Amino acid sequence: MIYTLSVVMAIAAASLIGVQMMTIKHTAELQEKNFRTQAYQALQDVSEFIDIAEINQFFIIDAEQGDYPSNSTGLFPNSDPNLPLSSALEESGEIAAYRKFPDKNHVGKITPPPSFSNGNLQVQSFQSGYNRKSAQDAQKLRFQIFMKERAELAISLRIPPDILSQRLDSALKRNDIPLGYKYTILTQIDGKNAYIMGSEDYKPGKRTKEYKKLLFPEDDPVKPVYLCVYFPDQNSSFFSSTSFMVIPSLLLTLIIIVIFIVTLQIILRQKKISQIKNDFINNMTHELKTPISTISLASQMLRDSSVSLPASTIDHISGVIFDESKRLSSQVEKVLQMAVFNEGRLKLKFTQIDLNKLVETVASNFEIRVTTENGELKTDLQAENPVIKGDEVHITNVIFNLLDNAVKYTKTNPLIELSTENKNGYVIVQVKDNGIGIPKEHQTQIFERFFRVPTGNLHNVKGFGLGLSYVKRIVDVHNGKIKVDSTLGKGTRFRLYFPLKNTQNYGKES
Repeated sequence: MIYTLSVVMAIAAASLIGVQMMTIKHTAELQEKNFRTQAYQALQDVSEFIDIAEINQFFIIDAEQGDYPSNSTGLFPNSDPNLPLSSALEESGEIAAYRKFPDKNHVGKITPPPSFSNGNLQVQSFQSGYNRKSAQDAQKLRFQIFMKERAELAISLRIPPDILSQRLDSALKRNDIPLGYKYTILTQIDGKNAYIMGSEDYKPGKRTKEYKKLLFPEDDPVKPVYLCVYFPDQNSSFFSSTSFMVIPSLLLTLIIIVIFIVTLQIILRQKKISQIKNDFINNMTHELKTPISTISLASQMLRDSSVSLPASTIDHISGVIFDESKRLSSQVEKVLQMAVFNEGRLKLKFTQIDLNKLVETVASNFEIRVTTENGELKTDLQAENPVIKGDEVHITNVIFNLLDNAVKYTKTNPLIELSTENKNGYVIVQVKDNGIGIPKEHQTQIFERFFRVPTGNLHNVKGFGLGLSYVKRIVDVHNGKIKVDSTLGKGTRFRLYFPLKNTQNYGKES
């Protein structure tokens, strides 16, 4: 169930991240599209302003040059420029309009229509329309000539740089683009791009969006003259505009992922601790049951009045009861000691300790145990400055624990080396054996409470998994370090590093 929930949660988290990324991407695309529309609209406004300015300039010049004769431009080559239409009509005073149409009485004859009495009024109307149409056509022709001449001018003459800069700046602001910009007029000379005017440092990068607008689209022929602009801070502006949504989304997603990971670690750790505690209870039950059974059996033998026991037997039985009671008390003391130690209520008494003397004392007391196992205990005390500040009782227990493990986890004829040395401001106490060794994958776990190496859980080697946890905690409160090197089937070496000088507080637990 744990792994199933973990997979489902991981899929949900990944989907949530994907949806957020798609939403953020869509928002960024909409903002970029809106910005692009505004930028092109600003360029369109500038282009239209330039076109309108040229048209206005034509009308100003045209007005300053005065009226032109109606046919001076040769729009009507078959007309007499010295004879207006009205004077040609003054001789008869009327306009005769002829039409040809068939009827039953005059088939094929041309019949003049009746003459009009108001002929002068009609002549004036035709003359006015004719003059107005002639003036318009003449002005159109002059405008075409003017624009053709303008198209042949240099770009810098058609577009004043100072006016262009002002109009572009106002157009961008009018379209809600407050960003700094670089601009230029781009054209082609001999097939190569040429920058005519604009920002001197106009150099858009590869990832920079450049906006272009064709100028003078009505020229004939149309020339490749573009108004180009780009915004150096456009990307950062997009990020800042979306950061109000991106940053909280990423932060909340990160918090959810971290909480998920931490929760999963806690669950797996609790599961592991539950399994270790079950193993601990089983081991403790076995460890306590054996001395209790032995004491119970010995007590029954002493209480059996039907059997007379010699004094030597009674001494032996009482010795067994004493040893088993001591063993039972030791096991219970270990459990209580670790409980007190983990609650931080352990009181430590720090004094000056000579580790050479302490190690030598421990070795002499433990040598009998090694000898009974047909083993050998060697000491090599090379530390020239062995004095540290620490709790003598607990450091003694630490070394006893390591020696006890060295004997328990050696199949036959244990060979144990106990040594001291000085190195890099530490006194190093080393315990080396030729035992069964510790698998590499478990070497970082052996200092955890209740943990026991699976391959070392033999029938003749029982324990609570508290010894090495106690060793590490004692070394830690002395501001020291512990290192282990082990090869499976060849043996293990523990090295305890106790600092000669320490600026930290001694005895964190107290």
